[in-house]
Amino acid sequence: MSTTVKPHSSVDGLPAGNATAGRRVPTQRRSRERVARIARAAGELCAEVGTDGATMEAIAERAGTSIGSLYQFFPNKDALLHAVAERYAADMLALLEGADPPDAATLPLDEVVVAVLEPFVTFHHTHPGYFALLFAPQGSAALRAVRGRVREQLVRRAERLFQARAPELPAGKRRRLALTAVEAGRALMQYIEVGVPRAAQDGMRAELRAMLVAYLAPWFGGASAAGAGGGAGAGGRMGRLLGRRGAGRGGAGAGGGAGGASGAGAGGAGHGGGADESGGGL
Repeated sequence: MSTTVKPHSSVDGLPAGNATAGRRVPTQRRSRERVARIARAAGELCAEVGTDGATMEAIAERAGTSIGSLYQFFPNKDALLHAVAERYAADMLALLEGADPPDAATLPLDEVVVAVLEPFVTFHHTHPGYFALLFAPQGSAALRAVRGRVREQLVRRAERLFQARAPELPAGKRRRLALTAVEAGRALMQYIEVGVPRAAQDGMRAELRAMLVAYLAPWFGGASAAGAGGGAGAGGRMGRLLGRRGAGRGGAGAGGGAGGASGAGAGGAGHGGGADESGGGL
């Protein structure tokens, strides 16, 4: 039976842009599943050997299909990698769409940080090629464009959370806080996923959470939008929260100590939190 295809502006339901112009998208389930296998194989290989090492031949072999099938849907490797990046971007934004805690304005800050970061951990485990594709040093202009769109969506999400928590904060300061938190969190999470042995990753994620709480507490309080002096409380809660989430008895103690220290520092810094309005701050 021949494959039924129809003209479309995306690959497997995702925007394709110029990189995949001239190719068609399958409508039969068997062909859609083949494209999905190709995308998974490309992402896995990029994670293992980088974008340069992931050749069309190797991707076809990993996907269990012929090289002709790849060229049926993608004119070249750049088009294929762009389509996979678009898939990743759409999956991430869909995952995060309903992930914001509804009570972000009053939830303890450490719990907000955990609620925001946990979906990213899940996502990166199911999309292993995300960092290799979107953050390759020599990535194509198309991949950089996808990366820029994802970053902007994440920053806007952080800004919404921050506005709910501290509506009086100037928009410019809120934007800088969001950019810093997103980029610092992304960079450390990339290091954890790519460069840290699996057994040590939970501990490093605890450090990431503690770092974000310490950075944000002076501006957003430890407990709520009105919690001006909540830094120390946030540190103690962070230690308890890490213990509840499976760090183990020893890990909970270490997390509590580190969280308490960072929270105390954040609480002290919070007394000068209005400096930005008079020219200080970031």
